[in-house]
Amino acid sequence: MFETLASWLLLPLGVALGTALARKRNGESTPASLPADALAGLSSLVKNDNDQAIAALTRAVEAEPGTVELQMTLGSLFRKRGEIDRAIHLHEAVLARSDLNAEQAAAARYELAQDYLRAGLIDRAESVLQDLVADGTYLAKALDLLLDLYEQGRDWPHAIATAQRLQGVRGATLAPRIAQYHCEIADTARHGGDAGLALRETQKALDIDSACTRAHLALAALAEARKDWHGATRAYTRVVEQDARFLPEVIAPLARCFREHSDEAGYRRFLEDTEQDHPNAIAVTLAKAALIQAQGGAAAVQPYLAERVARNPDSRGLLAWLAVALPDNPTMATVSKAISAKLDARARYRCTNCGLQPSVLFWHCPTCKQWATIVPTQDPF
Repeated sequence: MFETLASWLLLPLGVALGTALARKRNGESTPASLPADALAGLSSLVKNDNDQAIAALTRAVEAEPGTVELQMTLGSLFRKRGEIDRAIHLHEAVLARSDLNAEQAAAARYELAQDYLRAGLIDRAESVLQDLVADGTYLAKALDLLLDLYEQGRDWPHAIATAQRLQGVRGATLAPRIAQYHCEIADTARHGGDAGLALRETQKALDIDSACTRAHLALAALAEARKDWHGATRAYTRVVEQDARFLPEVIAPLARCFREHSDEAGYRRFLEDTEQDHPNAIAVTLAKAALIQAQGGAAAVQPYLAERVARNPDSRGLLAWLAVALPDNPTMATVSKAISAKLDARARYRCTNCGLQPSVLFWHCPTCKQWATIVPTQDPF
């Protein structure tokens, strides 16, 4: 952490020291303590003594109040340490100066917006950022921070508009992220009983990002709710085609939908095709085993499970095989129950970006704040 702080603090310190040396060459008065205190602050930072670093840098700022860059850097350090009031006070003091050029004023406003956002002063942060956007200064950074602000406040219409403008400024698509915003609106509508709005927003998400797994899952759920079993099976199947990691999420709903429109043959074909495409998917193995057992009993499913487990060893596959191979063994039943409980207690999902392992599926990771990075996990053997 301190190495990172030292790297971003080095540049402003260099600017401040360079300014001091330039003044000295030009015959201007320069406080002698500036170089010593600034260098002492950097030295303390490198030595992981954060308190001493702030003390030294504070003395440097007091000795040379005209060093805008150093003042803003110190304020940023306060914010990173969680001393938000001190950061706000320092950045507001910088912004109140009459000798700032346009670039310095924009930088101070951007720092202050970050302070306000960190402090939960959403209205103040939004006002400052909107002013920066209107001025066209710090445009991409201001829009990016505004987007975080609207996400935090779950203001999805403003998030959509801001993301659309940001992708134009950056020249890079934000379609997957915008699609998630439409899915958020759709979820709220669906839970509020407005199926029409939910369907329209889900379709907008797919129009923007046809590979949006969340939107296909929502489309399938909406189809199920209106008993459109064919539409639901198509949507669930599309999820598997796009991201087979979500097989555990769609196997049970697919079985339900095929059953509702009396298409057992279609369900079997789906399982066989998916098993061929994804031979290591334990969710498919267990679903097919259940179908075989329902039709032919334990004697029919035992060789199938034995072959699958031998080819792809898996704890849940092994437990399923033991259940049919040794159905009347009380010791084995006790052991299997204990192992199953242990497996069920494990996290079902994992964020591919930060490694968070939640027990429920989030589309917006609560830790790293990335979208659509949490996927179902595979049980280790």
